[in-house]
Amino acid sequence: MNFKIERGRAIALLLAVSIGLAVLFGGYSAATYLRSPTTTEVSYRTLYVERGSLSHMGFFSNETVYKNGTSLGYYPEKITREIRGAYDYATSPAGKGTYSAVLRADYYVTANKKRISLKNTTIKHWEGDFSGSFSIPVDFNMTDLGSALTDLREGTGLYRASSDVYLTVSVSVPGRETFTQRIKLVRNTAGMLTFEGSSKSYKKVERRVNTTVNTVDFLGKDVAVSTGRTVFPIMAFAFALPPLGFAYTKREGGRDELRGLKKFIVEGTPSGVPDDPVELDSVGDLERVFDLVDRPIVHRVDNGEDVYSITDNGVTYEYRQLRG
Repeated sequence: MNFKIERGRAIALLLAVSIGLAVLFGGYSAATYLRSPTTTEVSYRTLYVERGSLSHMGFFSNETVYKNGTSLGYYPEKITREIRGAYDYATSPAGKGTYSAVLRADYYVTANKKRISLKNTTIKHWEGDFSGSFSIPVDFNMTDLGSALTDLREGTGLYRASSDVYLTVSVSVPGRETFTQRIKLVRNTAGMLTFEGSSKSYKKVERRVNTTVNTVDFLGKDVAVSTGRTVFPIMAFAFALPPLGFAYTKREGGRDELRGLKKFIVEGTPSGVPDDPVELDSVGDLERVFDLVDRPIVHRVDNGEDVYSITDNGVTYEYRQLRG
């Protein structure tokens, strides 16, 4: 009997441990699914900034309204003799490089919506080295530009010829992209002069992506969340199988094993039970003893076990079964 009790306690202990581990790994499984496998952080860092701009002022043949040296967004074409300005470039942090600037006038006519180039001229050209910034003087002499257009019209007989006047700037700094800017002098339908693209700013930004693998602490060790999502549910299921299997076996086995003996089992407590009854290992042994002695089977509960006993001529035969 002592061996049977100890075996029952060992089974109960093992089942308790298995259930505890199943709950433990189930909790870790839930924790991994509540946390993202990775954390991505995006940061931006400005490597450098470049700025180019044209400042300007007008000089007029008639100062009734505007005085010489006035800076305007729009200049009346008919009274504007000259537009003087300065192109300024700067970069931060300061870098060393080279620059090239060209003031051009391109002459053309339009036929059937197609532009036909007549003549391209370079009015002035600048180039040089710089460190951090540079500035160049720019002069748009409207009188000279007008005379050149008139000469071209008369020389070609194309009196509908037009011109594009523009300043192009190219800046090169080792290790950087080339900075280019085109500033165009525009005549609108109202007879006003203005500049397109007179200001430009470029910022070079570096994008950094940092991906961190998230972990969970398992018994003092870091386990990747992605790994835990696979391993922990498997372990929880594996440790849950023995208790589930045991419960199912006890439920089904207990019902089936004693089915043929149910009508011979009575509830009660046998008297005169010796201190060392004969222990039976199975329901089959209990059934064989019943067939041999033809005595009733007495059922009682002892220490959490179902005890089935048969007494004959002072000898008691017992079969113990854990309650399920």
